[in-house]
Amino acid sequence: MRTLTVMTILAVLILPPVVFAETQTYTATHTYILGDRDSKEDARQRCMLEAKRKVLEQAGVYIESVSEVNNFDLTKDKITSFAAAVMQVKDTKEEVGFRQGHMTLTIKLTAQVDLTEVRKQLATQQVDTVMREDGALLRERLKSLEAQLELLWQQQIKPISEHGGVSSTAALSPAEFNYLRAQAIDGNVEAQFALGVLYDKGIRGVPQDNVMARQWYEKAEMQGDARAKYCLGMMYAFGKGVKQDELRARELIEQVAVQGLPAAERMLGIMYVIGMGVPQNNGQGQSWLEKAATQNDSDAQYWLGKIYDEGIGVPQDYVMARRWYEQAAAQGDYLAQFKLGRLYSLGRGIGMDFVHAARWYQKSSLQGYAAAQLSLGDLYSAGSGVAQNYEMSRHWYREALRNGEVDAGIRLSAMYANGEGVRKDAARAYMWKKWRKCKQ
Repeated sequence: MRTLTVMTILAVLILPPVVFAETQTYTATHTYILGDRDSKEDARQRCMLEAKRKVLEQAGVYIESVSEVNNFDLTKDKITSFAAAVMQVKDTKEEVGFRQGHMTLTIKLTAQVDLTEVRKQLATQQVDTVMREDGALLRERLKSLEAQLELLWQQQIKPISEHGGVSSTAALSPAEFNYLRAQAIDGNVEAQFALGVLYDKGIRGVPQDNVMARQWYEKAEMQGDARAKYCLGMMYAFGKGVKQDELRARELIEQVAVQGLPAAERMLGIMYVIGMGVPQNNGQGQSWLEKAATQNDSDAQYWLGKIYDEGIGVPQDYVMARRWYEQAAAQGDYLAQFKLGRLYSLGRGIGMDFVHAARWYQKSSLQGYAAAQLSLGDLYSAGSGVAQNYEMSRHWYREALRNGEVDAGIRLSAMYANGEGVRKDAARAYMWKKWRKCKQ
């Protein structure tokens, strides 16, 4: 009887393709209003998640109708998971704007559902009910988690380079965490490294715990995981979960650097430049940084630009500084974007060019970097490289002040004291000046 039922289902789903179109296309738009402490990347992630949720709702309605016609017993959660599995994002468009003094980010998402895949998946859903228990589902979600942690490793672990912060994502469910931990205990090196990252960064609902992070890194490192060895070296470098030991840190990081891991090459280069765990050696430092930079490590590119910009162990060379800053800036490094804007505004190594300066300051400002926001406000106030616009100038000064740039308060105070683009207002001038002092 079971075999006959299965054959009937497959016949219904597969034989009459005329009932289905080839693909179904869905679009959704969501606008996110940035708060005072939101970075553009935070806004992009939240806006994208909401747009995806809207598309999934649309796809879920269609899949629910198909499943009801075929008498499939799918819960709402299963329908949502199913929609996410068969949906492919085809296009995303972003638009930045302003609303009531706040920056907004609008994302339009276009996605498609392959209806042939829908039929195949629904057939499998019915045929393999027994096999789709919680353990199987958790294994699939573990794969997704590993992919996310690999992305986290690629993009977010940025030691010493003045970059910080890890974007928050949804917390793991107790079942997901317990399954991940069980895999780690059984010797799964990816799960061990994943737990190390979760405890190290205190993300996905896992409490930050340096000791636990070190223990899991050590287990993964014993199995030869280069990423875990690097992270363990960083813990020794800064005394996280262990007694600080710069020599041990250098030893671990160097072992990984010679394997060609860009983050380790960059860190070893920085250690040589500042004399951390090794005798200071600018030549060695530059050599290791260049190894990482040629693998498109934006932090290493930024540091090379900084070395030439400030003449750290090498003759000051603004042309070389611009070359490295440009490579890092093109990858979205907000510090390099700011530094590149400053080179253009001061005419160092290149002709003075406020148009290009404004362009790079804008890119850095949209990522929430206060120094760039202050500089962009100055350009709007003076009309250098952009049309003079006191309203935009005040906007960027306020953003800079909110992000900790206290000199922005002096700029705002002067604008109201002198009536630059606004009616003279001694009270407001005093308020901004006082706020600046409070921030200090």
